[in-house]
Amino acid sequence: MNRLLCTSSDAISEQSLPPRTRERGGPARVLFLHGMEVGFSTTTANLEHFAATRPDIDAVHVRLAMPGWLWLACKQFPVPVGELDYRYLRHMLFWRMYLRGLLGPGKNLPLDRFDVVHITTQQRALIIQDFRTPATNPSGTKFAINLDATLRNWESMRALRRLAPTIDWSMEGRILRSADMLACATEWVGNSCEQEYGAARERVVIHKPCARIEAKPGVRLGEPDRPRTGSPLRIIFIGGNWIDKGGPRLLGWHQQRWADKVELHIVSGSSPTNTIAKNVIWHGKVPHAQLMGELLPSMDLFVVPTKWDTFMIAAQEAQGAGVPVITTRTGGVAECVADGMTGFLCNRDDDRQYISAVERLLADAPLRHRMGQAGREHVAHHLSASVWHNHLLSQLVALAESAGTTRLSRLPASTLRG
Repeated sequence: MNRLLCTSSDAISEQSLPPRTRERGGPARVLFLHGMEVGFSTTTANLEHFAATRPDIDAVHVRLAMPGWLWLACKQFPVPVGELDYRYLRHMLFWRMYLRGLLGPGKNLPLDRFDVVHITTQQRALIIQDFRTPATNPSGTKFAINLDATLRNWESMRALRRLAPTIDWSMEGRILRSADMLACATEWVGNSCEQEYGAARERVVIHKPCARIEAKPGVRLGEPDRPRTGSPLRIIFIGGNWIDKGGPRLLGWHQQRWADKVELHIVSGSSPTNTIAKNVIWHGKVPHAQLMGELLPSMDLFVVPTKWDTFMIAAQEAQGAGVPVITTRTGGVAECVADGMTGFLCNRDDDRQYISAVERLLADAPLRHRMGQAGREHVAHHLSASVWHNHLLSQLVALAESAGTTRLSRLPASTLRG
């Protein structure tokens, strides 16, 4: 159940918190400290949704709002060459300073009210260093961290050449090694925690941050759908960051090669909507319900030639809508998109590979349909929001009870909860 949903700027009363002592056999008392950046806001909403259905959890959810001073302290410099702006380090240090005002004895969120504190992400989790001894944490509250990438992951994915000293690597390693549980979005992240930071394998679990996807009326998720018909064919681009998601590249390919026969639909709050281009529909930022209920199901291809991504929830949503995906082989995306089955993964800088994949699917309606259907089945069986979020909640209960956690890359179909 959810006892309290609030933001860190709200007044939190004594009466709104779980009891100081957990009843024998009672629900695990879990505090969720939610980061609210793009992507993690979806995870936050899902954890709130599924925790409400769990009688074995007594949950307090706090959405962390950045005050102005913290936003300025963590702001990226105009030219962060080689990470010399120390932005990652600044996030860890200043979030610790901020959370010290919320968490601990005499604060709004005393540890003795919780069995487990779940923090998104490790950039906010340096605070756990303050509670690693019986003197500072007499209640024995445990800490879980939810993360989509380590600093080493980001650097390898972006081919970043570091000029800054490695103090942030060291500090992140201390955080990851001291957490009681690491909920990693993909095996790519989990392997980094273990192999590059020395986190104990038994403390690493997988939590794929899947979106909740509703089936189309009259069609159960994962069941066959009829092939799309109609002309012209439609490509959709979805991405908040127009530049980094590869919007200009896709627009260029479209105008040079497909503008006469294919519509390009752009869903992006940062795209240049006043640009004149043939057969391009600029949607701007679209409400999620409209995107999922109207726009995505009417599309033939999802194409996002992103520079980098860790998991790409939008690609998962496209597959759930029966739309083949063409995107970049980067980060943990291969754990979301089944290359050659639900779409194609391309090398980031290989324009020819992207163009070939798009043109192959534009020319082959049966292949589009097979891949679309495979995508719907892939989401239903391997990327279920219900399965993965309930799996994480079960691991938090196990952590509260000092029982062993379970690491699974894929969950068996028998664990599906709808």
